[in-house]
Amino acid sequence: MKNRMHFFIIAPLIWLAACNKKADQIKSFIPGTYTNFAKGAYAQANDTLVITLVKDNTFLITRNTTYQAIRDGRLLPKHRQVKLLNGIYDSQNQVLDETTNGRIIKFDPGKRLLKVNQAVYKKL
Repeated sequence: MKNRMHFFIIAPLIWLAACNKKADQIKSFIPGTYTNFAKGAYAQANDTLVITLVKDNTFLITRNTTYQAIRDGRLLPKHRQVKLLNGIYDSQNQVLDETTNGRIIKFDPGKRLLKVNQAVYKKL
């Protein structure tokens, strides 16, 4: 009887510790540089996200985008854009809430990937 009681007390604590460890793995994976290349019939773009930890669960996301339109099979001149975005790590859902545009950023440390909507970025 006493052993069962210990089980019901200890099991939830072990489960919580395991969940926190996974959340900590995601959070520690977040800082870094991620790249994405996309090409369609009318344009191509290189996107780079540099994510840095600011404090606690707050992150700075620097997005560098190079865009080229394609007309008649030719690449037009490059256009560059740099945006500074803020992100808050949600440890319960293990995602980064990008607060500027309201996007949810998901991470897959095993595959070294970051996902924003349908876009997949590889961590360098």
